[in-house]
Amino acid sequence: MNRTSKMILALCVILSFIAAFALVIVPRFIGEAVDVMIGVNNVDFTVVIQILMKALLAYLIYFGVSWLSNYILNEISLRFVFKLRNQLEYHLMRNPFSYLDSVAHGKLLNLFTLDGELLIDGIYQGLTQLLNGIFVVIIALYFMLEVSLLMSLLVILTVPVMILTSRAISKRSQQLFRTQQRLAASMNAHVKESLENHELIVNYNYAEVSMDKFEAIHKEYNQVGEKVQILGALVNPTVRVINNISYALLGLLGAYSALHYGLSVGSLMAFISYSILFSKPFNEFSAIISQLVAGKTSYERMQAALKVPFESDGINDVSLKGEHVQFEHVNFAYNKDYPIIKNLNLDIAPLSKVAIVGPTGAGKSTLINILMRFYDVDSGAIKIDGYDSAHLSKHSLRSVLSIVLQEPWLSSGSIRDNIKYGRVDASDEEMIAAAKQAGCYDYIMQLDQGFDTMVTSTSSTMSVGQRQMITIARAILVDAPIIILDEATSNIDILSEAKIQKAFEDVMAHKTSFFVAHHLSTVVDADMILVMKDGELIEQGYHTELMQARGFYYEMVHSNQLIDED
Repeated sequence: MNRTSKMILALCVILSFIAAFALVIVPRFIGEAVDVMIGVNNVDFTVVIQILMKALLAYLIYFGVSWLSNYILNEISLRFVFKLRNQLEYHLMRNPFSYLDSVAHGKLLNLFTLDGELLIDGIYQGLTQLLNGIFVVIIALYFMLEVSLLMSLLVILTVPVMILTSRAISKRSQQLFRTQQRLAASMNAHVKESLENHELIVNYNYAEVSMDKFEAIHKEYNQVGEKVQILGALVNPTVRVINNISYALLGLLGAYSALHYGLSVGSLMAFISYSILFSKPFNEFSAIISQLVAGKTSYERMQAALKVPFESDGINDVSLKGEHVQFEHVNFAYNKDYPIIKNLNLDIAPLSKVAIVGPTGAGKSTLINILMRFYDVDSGAIKIDGYDSAHLSKHSLRSVLSIVLQEPWLSSGSIRDNIKYGRVDASDEEMIAAAKQAGCYDYIMQLDQGFDTMVTSTSSTMSVGQRQMITIARAILVDAPIIILDEATSNIDILSEAKIQKAFEDVMAHKTSFFVAHHLSTVVDADMILVMKDGELIEQGYHTELMQARGFYYEMVHSNQLIDED
């Protein structure tokens, strides 16, 4: 916390004290007014009005200062959470892929939504009520002691009973609240996954199973929520019963003091008001503590996410040509017990067109992931122009790589923004040329807004193939010396694929290219074919020599694992 924040917080503490004092002193003025009016034949209403004006002024000060204090704390909480959310966004963009793959995205979304709101409530409402409650208790106790020590002790003795009762109920309530937050995150994750995979769910008749899973989570969420509500609703009535017993005893003791010690009616009325003000915060402390605990729990979750180490970055920030790629004894596993890439050695000549083929689970996409350094290798080295990629800065490495993934991703924005995503400074002429090369220019120009048409990652107005062609245009515009296609045309019809392949022939003629292939037509002209099986490179060479060798590649072709569209 910096000096400015400490000063603002100190100001809020002072304002809370002033507001509490203004609130608690009102019963004193009311008591004085009552004493002026009782026991005399001619009431001096001028004095009464003066006293009541003091009470009114105190109330106005209370409301004005309370508003100012609340406003400041609200601003502090909003700015604090705003800054924290920005830090989270910055941090998540630099987290390792292994972390992002291992955490349910619904839980990450909760950090920005539910946890952020709970933290705001904890700082603004919780801290406001806590400060006000503490000062009201202290000041009310002071005024009570001025009136009667004996009656004050009676009021004070009820406090431990209230605290112990509230704590017993709140402790269980807090445990259930944490469970409720966890279930809320699970519900968010389930709904997000269902929306993202709606077509697949419907196609496999999985809708009922998916709904049953959601219903089970939702049912448990509601059951826990009901328990939280029941326990929460139990606190106030229990505490009020204790208070009412206390007030009954207080009335008897006050009457005794009035008869034997000359306690005035006004002082007795003021004392009862003090005792109510003194006891009220204890009725609310359990709810305040729950709110603060919820905010603290949310803050801890956000801090835990911020403590996840950044993706490791190399120290060499060099200008690469991206001509020569080497794999030297590379080993990699997502899970250490199940190696995916085993002792891989490759030497890719500049401007080579490299096809990667193999059955499902062979390690094709994993090879792309470690080349892009989405994941760090366990041992060995991947070198670009002789530099170990592990020692290169991410900026240096990824400036020479562009990629088109199997699943097309578009950000929410215009088609123009999406094509320029990797090169925001590109001219419109360059963007149009890239769109033409990718084969999506004609389609875009048929749209009412053309390149300014707004899209999302799941735009229903665009086919998967059309979205993919926009991502391909994006990769072409980046114009990196190494281009990677991870089954980039698998979701595109044969005619569109033929157009894109023709466009890529011109692009890849001046680049080193890697592409995971599933069509024979895209493999036969490759300068090198890498045949992978069970994480190992078992064959490599040209199409003709691999066919002549009659090995695993030959079997793939003849068993239609590589599809020949002809």
